[in-house]
Amino acid sequence: MNKWELARYILDAKKSVDSALYLCSHTEELSMIDLRSEVNEIKRKFYVNGCVVLDKCFPKNKKDICKDATIKRIYYERDKNYAHKDDDYKLKEYATMEEIADEMKTQLQCIVDTCKNFLPVELTLDYVAFDSKFFRIANGITKEREEQILNFKHPNRGKRSVIPDEYTRTFKVFNDTEDIRNISSNEKSQYSTILSVGICMEETMQHLQDGVVKCNVLNGLNMWVSINQSKLNEIKKLRELGMLDNCDMPYIPQNKKDEKRVIQILKKEGFLNE
Repeated sequence: MNKWELARYILDAKKSVDSALYLCSHTEELSMIDLRSEVNEIKRKFYVNGCVVLDKCFPKNKKDICKDATIKRIYYERDKNYAHKDDDYKLKEYATMEEIADEMKTQLQCIVDTCKNFLPVELTLDYVAFDSKFFRIANGITKEREEQILNFKHPNRGKRSVIPDEYTRTFKVFNDTEDIRNISSNEKSQYSTILSVGICMEETMQHLQDGVVKCNVLNGLNMWVSINQSKLNEIKKLRELGMLDNCDMPYIPQNKKDEKRVIQILKKEGFLNE
């Protein structure tokens, strides 16, 4: 695997941490689902993806890298609990969901540090408390509602281009980095990747990072997109003020009086100039 193919598995493990972080503050909204099972699946994906990177970077040096206690624990979880169900596996107890998320962060950083010579220098770990499935369950987002939100944010979404067919070209879609194994060098020019946005800023960042990784694997590039933390903080503040909902849909004033109230709030918080 090349460096960006490996980066894909780092991102997949990172998204497991994102899911754990989301559960830290949204357990109540998700109390109707089997959270124990969901957490177990989050951890399974995390350890499997993390060990993919370690195995590919150090195919013959597992004993050496396992001298590090954190790496040893990562392999222990993968080998004893998730790849197999060994009788001698000892389950670690956690007091809170935050402890699980913090441990996963530490472990993923250790993987990145251990494998840094094999990974892209552009790669960053941009954690966001978000999970696509959990978010939609917690906020009651149906398929119909999601379509309404995306159509509102992107008015031309789904509309056919007015460019004449003779000036267009059809590509096959490169859906997954693993598909590169079945595409020859001569066939790569027949494929293209799709960069998509999400239902909110956190999901958009996840989608864009996944998309640029696929672009890099397909075309031998080194593109990267990282989160603008100050902009994310602004959006979170607007959500707290009620100016944006959880899907980043804007609040629409109900009348002139309400409009003045909204303007006053935005000025007070520094979003509008006096």
